[in-house]
Amino acid sequence: MHNGKPAIFDLELRPNRSLDRRHFRLMIAGVAAIFLLMGVRFLVLGAWPILPFMLADIALLWWALRASYRSGRESEHLRLDSDGLELVRIAAHGAARSTRLQPHWAQVELEQLANNQNRLWLKAHGARHPVGRFLSPAERVDIARVIEDGLARYRAGTGPG
Repeated sequence: MHNGKPAIFDLELRPNRSLDRRHFRLMIAGVAAIFLLMGVRFLVLGAWPILPFMLADIALLWWALRASYRSGRESEHLRLDSDGLELVRIAAHGAARSTRLQPHWAQVELEQLANNQNRLWLKAHGARHPVGRFLSPAERVDIARVIEDGLARYRAGTGPG
């Protein structure tokens, strides 16, 4: 995506993950240890049918967190330089899709929804491209400002810097 030309902006957007992999392992081990202690207690009390459900709980927790980490691999790259505005969306499985927009026609739309939610769109030539679906509403507002400022600088001819 980088072509060696100076950029007005070059953004990389990634989903936030609050739990790193090391702590993921520690959390699973901690939950398993607690369940093991509870399982021994249930076994002593004769309530052994509960044990498979406890194992299923641990397995489902592990699966859900793994799915969350997998979805965290997606990203979006926005770059505005003298060649134009490029949006590259990289899916969690690695497939990349690139869209090039003419900056003179591109518009930023921040759609306000109920409950302080919003959606960020890049619009050009009748097409709308979502940006930052995985970001928080406040982050989308900040990104919208950066893109609008960059497009205004591009149109004014002030360029990078």
